[in-house]
Amino acid sequence: MNKFALIGLATLISAVASAQIVYSNNALPGDSFTNAGGSNQGQAVGASGWYYNNTRNSGVVGINTTYARSGNGSALMQTTLGPGGASSKADIEFLAGGVNVGGNFFANGTLGTLGNLSSVSYEWYRDSASTNSGVQHPALRILIDADGNLATTSDRGGLVYETVYNGGTVGVNTWTPGGITATTNVWNFGFGLGNEFGGFNRTLSDWINGFTVGSTASNLSANSAVLGFSMGVGSGWGPFVGAVDNFGYQFVGSPAYTANFEAVPEPFSMLALAGGLAALARRRRAR
Repeated sequence: MNKFALIGLATLISAVASAQIVYSNNALPGDSFTNAGGSNQGQAVGASGWYYNNTRNSGVVGINTTYARSGNGSALMQTTLGPGGASSKADIEFLAGGVNVGGNFFANGTLGTLGNLSSVSYEWYRDSASTNSGVQHPALRILIDADGNLATTSDRGGLVYETVYNGGTVGVNTWTPGGITATTNVWNFGFGLGNEFGGFNRTLSDWINGFTVGSTASNLSANSAVLGFSMGVGSGWGPFVGAVDNFGYQFVGSPAYTANFEAVPEPFSMLALAGGLAALARRRRAR
């Protein structure tokens, strides 16, 4: 095999390695993680780096077959309580070096810098049975440490995408693509600035380059650390049911990462897959 073929093979392997199928913890129909209490709780989704997280007040999240997309599954999200009082919440999150702290999960590493993040994408679904505000759908969030120093946590927060702040409409009973690039409007929570510090018409580029509200300056930069990504619903919503799937992100100079959520196949299917892989390995050894 010549060197150009080897380079091509290495590129293919790198691309394949960045495409992840994230399977539910349980066999068909899959997972339905919930927490009736008011304190955030989470659960690791195998060893995938994904977590059901920030689940409280009977919120539900789980990879299952309810809204199958690009296969047999997607990540269902449901809220029942609210919008006032003890309101439901539930997220699914991809965290760098996720660690369990009191039953919920937090990032203990970085995926890259905010300045090198070129895009984030996903698909979302809102069921017509939802009775919360018609402009709400599962949100997409970039989780960030503002100064890039993981030893200090008071400056952590997130930038949030919702289609209503980007000229889009929220359909029902249909899968809709969404995502974040440099020109997408995003609003914030945290960073020591308070929620919605810059309003709802600040782009990702605005946050990276800096702006001032009154006498207070935003504190993100190109060197801010990306801790992970989150998709979720609540709190303060009221009853909602829907799902997310086909998440992806890319940093400049790195392969694009994609994740497709699927319910664990039936045991027979898993055994058939394992048998096929074993047969393939035997054929390769026989050459």
